[in-house]
Amino acid sequence: MIRKHLTAAGAVAAGLALALFPAIASGAPVGPDDRGAAPANRSTAAADGLLHAWTDPYGGGTPCFWGGNADTWGPCRNKASDIWNNGYATTLDAVDLYYGLKATGAHACISRGDSWNNLPSGKWRFTYGAGQGGFGQSVNDNISSHRWVDYCSQG
Repeated sequence: MIRKHLTAAGAVAAGLALALFPAIASGAPVGPDDRGAAPANRSTAAADGLLHAWTDPYGGGTPCFWGGNADTWGPCRNKASDIWNNGYATTLDAVDLYYGLKATGAHACISRGDSWNNLPSGKWRFTYGAGQGGFGQSVNDNISSHRWVDYCSQG
């Protein structure tokens, strides 16, 4: 009888864990982000290990976030106008943002702590991967996937 209760309790605990933390480890989009708008001062916010995106500049619109690599950006795919890398200061703390699905095409790289909060300005472009799809295009409304990397470099 005790064994049945322990097994049931374990199953309930596992189910709650999956419900509360649906896909952070897998890199699937965890969102829309129900935490709302971006912090007022991103430069002083504590790292949460996530890449954040919003569909409108300055933390507006639909928010999404990821804790791992993503082959597609789901509800934020080709809609992001604000990006914030709030990763931890460890290895794999920069993020390559790709023009295509499954980390294909040209890419841009955002370092840990960086915030590109007004992508429609045209300041940020896919500058890595000459000759690949999307090279030279604006990052605004053009990100389809991403990979966490050790550092930003040509490649």
